[in-house]
Order: sequence, then C-alpha cells, then structure tokens
Amino acid sequence: MSGGPAGPPWLKLRGELARLVSELERAGDARGSAALGRVLETWWSEQAQWDARLHQDLSLHHEVANALVGVRGNVQLMLMGSAGAPPALRERLEVVMRESTRIQDAVIRLRELKSRVVPETADPRRAA
Repeated sequence: MSGGPAGPPWLKLRGELARLVSELERAGDARGSAALGRVLETWWSEQAQWDARLHQDLSLHHEVANALVGVRGNVQLMLMGSAGAPPALRERLEVVMRESTRIQDAVIRLRELKSRVVPETADPRRAA
C-alpha cells in the first residue's frame, strides 16, 4: 500500500465517489445519488475505524525500538567490559548485536509504512 505525499489511495477514491454522488444528483437521479451516498458514508466510517486500528498497531514500532535500545546498550557494555572477554560469550554477544540490527531495520520500515498508510497530517477521520 503506497500512499505517497498525498496520503493513502482511499482518500482519492473517496473524493471520486463523492464526485459521482454529485453527478448523479445533478443528472436527476436522486435515488441513485442517495444510495451511493449511503454506501460511501458507511464505507468511509468503516475505513476510518480500520485506519485508526492500523495506525495504533503500526505504532508498536516505538515500543520495539525503545526495548531494542536497552538490549543493544547492555550488549555493547558487556562487549566493552571484562564480561565480554571470553571468546564464546563475545561471539554470542556479537550475534545479538547483528540480529538486533536486523530488528532495528524492520522497526524503521514499520515507521515508514505507518507514515505512508496513515500520515499524521491526513487523518482520514477528519477528511471531508
């Protein structure tokens, strides 16, 4: 799902559907316009709820990143001190650092995904 700077694609879709509702109304199809309008508003309400849940779920990147700081910091301290001197332990600590880097990269991708899917500036619950 790529939203880019303009926000997620469903913002554009909502505008296009609202335009169709207006066109139906102008063409004299009040019944069709009202039916499409109801469907549009129901979908938009459900979409806003889905977006809010997704935004909340993708905010977990912050929790993971904070925990990772503690893990990486403690491993670095152990590697610098005498506790990390034995070669077998040092090797295991280096594996922890390597794997924590992979987790850190995943956290960055989650943060980027969150900003593309539900940008802070384009809250779908407030869009007209």
